[in-house]
Amino acid sequence: MVTEIQPTTQTLYDDDYYLWLKTTINQLRARQFLSVDLDNLLEELETMGRREKRTIESLLIKLLEHLLKLKCWDEERERNEGHWKGEIRTFRREIKNTLKDSPSLKPYIL
Repeated sequence: MVTEIQPTTQTLYDDDYYLWLKTTINQLRARQFLSVDLDNLLEELETMGRREKRTIESLLIKLLEHLLKLKCWDEERERNEGHWKGEIRTFRREIKNTLKDSPSLKPYIL
């Protein structure tokens, strides 16, 4: 008789990330806190925080690039002005939505 060895949540993290994620969510919902792969969960949460900061930084850089193009790039203005203005509106909207979801990111843009 061959028994299948169930992977621990720590090895599951390395072998099947999506299954690890679903398992971790289910463990937390069931309040099985001692079963949670805490080290990898903390690492993922920290990564999420860094990703949010990088997202707002990237949007700000794109916004500034397009504002500068609109202000300074005379040769291309007539052909691209509509596109640049559309991009500026889009980046401003994305920044606003990001800050609405995560208002604690505001100090990173001021």
